[in-house]
Amino acid sequence: MNVYSPLPFDGSESSHDSDATTAVRDGHLTIVNTTLTPWQARWADLEFVRGVLDRAAIDFFLVRSSDHSPVVVVDFADRDRLARALADACRTEPFYSRTEKLSSAAKADLAARGRGVASGSGSHHTESVVADSALFSAENNEADARSADFADALHLDADLRDTYDQSGDLGLAAAELLTPGRRTVLLAEGRLSRDSSARAFTLYRPREAANGRLRYGAENGVALELWEHASDRVVSGSGSDSATLVIRDVIAPRANLLLRHRTPEAELVRSTVSLHGRPWPTLQGMFEPTVDEVTFDIDMVFSWVDGSSLEFQRARARRLESYVVGEGDDHEARFRQLDELRYALRSIYLFAPWVRNIYIATDSPRPSWLAEHPRVTLMRSEAFFADTSVLPTHNSHAVESQLHNIEGLSEHFLYSNDDMFFGRPVSPEMFFSSGGVSRFIQSMTRIGVGDSNPGRSGFENAARVNRALLEERFGVTITRHLEHAATPLRRSVMRELEAEFPDDFARTAAAKFRQATDVSVTNSLYHYYAEATGRAVPTTEAKVRYVDTTAREGVRQMKRLLKRRNYDFFCLNDGSFPELDGEERARAVRWFLERYFPIPAPWELPDPV
Repeated sequence: MNVYSPLPFDGSESSHDSDATTAVRDGHLTIVNTTLTPWQARWADLEFVRGVLDRAAIDFFLVRSSDHSPVVVVDFADRDRLARALADACRTEPFYSRTEKLSSAAKADLAARGRGVASGSGSHHTESVVADSALFSAENNEADARSADFADALHLDADLRDTYDQSGDLGLAAAELLTPGRRTVLLAEGRLSRDSSARAFTLYRPREAANGRLRYGAENGVALELWEHASDRVVSGSGSDSATLVIRDVIAPRANLLLRHRTPEAELVRSTVSLHGRPWPTLQGMFEPTVDEVTFDIDMVFSWVDGSSLEFQRARARRLESYVVGEGDDHEARFRQLDELRYALRSIYLFAPWVRNIYIATDSPRPSWLAEHPRVTLMRSEAFFADTSVLPTHNSHAVESQLHNIEGLSEHFLYSNDDMFFGRPVSPEMFFSSGGVSRFIQSMTRIGVGDSNPGRSGFENAARVNRALLEERFGVTITRHLEHAATPLRRSVMRELEAEFPDDFARTAAAKFRQATDVSVTNSLYHYYAEATGRAVPTTEAKVRYVDTTAREGVRQMKRLLKRRNYDFFCLNDGSFPELDGEERARAVRWFLERYFPIPAPWELPDPV
């Protein structure tokens, strides 16, 4: 039995929402979600559908779609039984079915087979040889009764109940209230679709956080496909082999990760895969890792300082007296804390569950909300600085130059600051190829001309030092900064980089504050060095948004981010020259973060009552 585990945990962190409250939001019956991540919501729905299939003794197996998500496959001949079983099981569940498009090739094959699929022009339509018409005509009477039962079971309010009673058909007359769009029906109605030719569906329970700002819909649902047999085809042998073969094909509504839409049945070999501790029926080879799939461990490292700590402020001020720092580098906005780290870690839990372990490089006390947890480790500087005599430090460049010394850190890892967040589900392939080549995100911002000098910011100075080193080493220049987002690194390449530029690493590690002579390993010395030596490439796939939260436009940008959720990453950076006062900015950021990331991670302690 093949064991496939794309996530670094076995599912024990997931929970269920069978006792959750149901509400009506924007035309959908919606579960009020307080615990489930997008991946857990999909898995909960998949387990629910499997339970229905098992209890009804309906044969099924899993395949993987082209985007690697699970697809439940059922024989087309079992469609009627499947719809009835789902209707019975979903009598008190707000479970929807959205009809998906068939591939053009599958449409053509099914039309030729006579399975009730219209031709491309829409002028030709044949009846299914399976008596599916009962599901969409005679059974509509049964759906009427189910609608009323469903209203009772969910304890709907009076206005909504009147809509049920008057409509008689939940998915049609009441569509504007409960089934937005003609492609969507409630499974409680007793049908998978209004379209008798449909063979591909997404089954899902809408979920929404209590504050109404994090919603899961069909994009987090379970794909369901009905496969069927095509007419036998006869293939004559050629040459000395004149044998005649009769081949029976299976038609899927669309291609998947392994198969085209049409495959000889004899080539489909049933198998079993273990998914999160449970065996699932599948097809041979379906869950084997593909050549472009990342299978190695990826950890994540944050550098963090609790700038609101009085102890930190006093120690920093005392040491800063004898240093000259660059433009904006001493502004308190760089260290002010609004629990950004808490939400940055929530963003991993929600949108990058494949991250194995999280390391927080800090000399600050443990945050009050952070519990002891096997996946989150605080790393003190003494534990990973090669030369501890240079400590303590207040220089993020120094910390970043020593990250590869963290004991237990995976070869491939991501580095981030606490003001950088995942904005929606992302895959490890966004950061690494399957062969370990890192993919970094360039900014459109140019480094500019001129050398480093004490008057520039540490960020700008380090980019110029990086450029000079790479020009001397490779004879090429770098022109662009990197985006403010999680960045991929390899420990072995960092060790090589340190061996290549030992004096620069040592000087940076020893600088207690940002200096004009620092290198910035994580932005961008590592990435351009790795690119020049064949270990990294720039990527244009990621969508990134930088937000200056001390600007009035930044507040407007946060509101748009919350509404659209259309960026892979975003950075909430405190500008060094703010337009907003500290309290106004703090209120806006806290309001935004709690609504964007409302699901607590398992390493968080409960808030005090």
